[in-house]
Amino acid sequence: MYGLSKHDLKNIQSKIDNQSDFLEDNFFTTNSGQIKSLKDISFSANHSVRYYAQLSNKIDTMTKTAMSQGLHSCFLTMTLDGYFRDLLHGDYARFDKLSHEDKKIALQSVPSTEILGEVRQKIEARKTLTIKDLYNILNHQTKRYLQSYAFKKLKKSNLDYMYIRTVEPHKDGVPHFHMMLYIPTEHIEQFKKDFVKSYPAPRNRAKIKGSEELECFQTDIRDTTAYIMKYILKSFMDVKKQKEIDYVQAWYIKHRIMRCVTSRSLVPQWVYQKAYAFESDWFHLTDLMKDSSNHVEWSREDNYFYFIDNYTQRELIYQYGKYQVVYQDRVIKEIGEVKEKRVNFKVYDKTPTKWTKKQRPIIDVIHGEQFIYFNGKHSKPTLQPYQMKNLQLYDYFQNLDIETCDLKHYANTKNILIDRGLLDEPKINLAAYQDDFFKFESEVF
Repeated sequence: MYGLSKHDLKNIQSKIDNQSDFLEDNFFTTNSGQIKSLKDISFSANHSVRYYAQLSNKIDTMTKTAMSQGLHSCFLTMTLDGYFRDLLHGDYARFDKLSHEDKKIALQSVPSTEILGEVRQKIEARKTLTIKDLYNILNHQTKRYLQSYAFKKLKKSNLDYMYIRTVEPHKDGVPHFHMMLYIPTEHIEQFKKDFVKSYPAPRNRAKIKGSEELECFQTDIRDTTAYIMKYILKSFMDVKKQKEIDYVQAWYIKHRIMRCVTSRSLVPQWVYQKAYAFESDWFHLTDLMKDSSNHVEWSREDNYFYFIDNYTQRELIYQYGKYQVVYQDRVIKEIGEVKEKRVNFKVYDKTPTKWTKKQRPIIDVIHGEQFIYFNGKHSKPTLQPYQMKNLQLYDYFQNLDIETCDLKHYANTKNILIDRGLLDEPKINLAAYQDDFFKFESEVF
């Protein structure tokens, strides 16, 4: 089923169960004195209803924003050429029968960068491809489409567009994409032309019988939110009622494939999450951003945002943990407190900006203090937990902030305390909590 065996399904279910137990069994105390588990604050699609609720909110906001701007909705389906299925089994017979020109087009539609797996090099070396390789091929083709003339023309004319893209597996596990695309009506034909160029598989240019419309580029979509959510929902498990994942849901986890990707059309998610206490309307915040009469700025690096709503005469200010709503120079709402800004050490020109793998960290003295310089960054020299003495280790563990520290580091430090007899608890199975597994559902909207 979907290219997965019963063993794959069982193994993935075991990992999810272990992660759930870990999140439920680890607690921390908030600034207000509340005791919460890690599961209470989780946004994992496999453990928390909050992830799906927020994603549903974002999709609904995007469709409403598109409608308010008069954009037309188009539903796209992107598939791969049939011979790529053969390459999953190392069978190059159908690929070798392609003409010289068709092979050239095929290789141009395949990524050759390290980020997307260097699939072209694998094909040239006659290697067997993986499901993730096929996913990366579609990603590469989508990247070409987003850089096509149709999109560039909109940007040059300062016209908006939006898209919501999801991925779905065929019964054999081969992926295909679905995209809800919102564009000005007068540009539809150009987007169709560039769609066919970017996705060379014959299926993508097939026409509906008795019509000039493409099967994979539909322009008559009514309820766009429900239409795209129908495909997104297939990838999620019902965390309230469902205890075990199915083969479709396991497919995304097995191959580490993001379930939903959107354009950067709304106010960023991190701004919305911080403003949620007073401004829970994502559409309203986005509307403020798109209105040129307002002042809107933010910086994730500096951890602040600043909105001036000239219609209501309000200011929304967030900086270093403190959020304020100001009306006519008077603070009418306030939450949080200012936190100390993290110091970013300056990297001087005399210090090398790039190191090879063979080079080692060096000691660098700045204003009389010693720092370790490695990979273009300065950091203070610190002992690892296993290097600390018992008292120092115990104090270090007590001061770890579970909300901000790496969970694997937290679990490893706790295990060292247990090994030394400083804690009387069962050891944590680190193999079940690899960093990559924690990142499965940290999908970038």
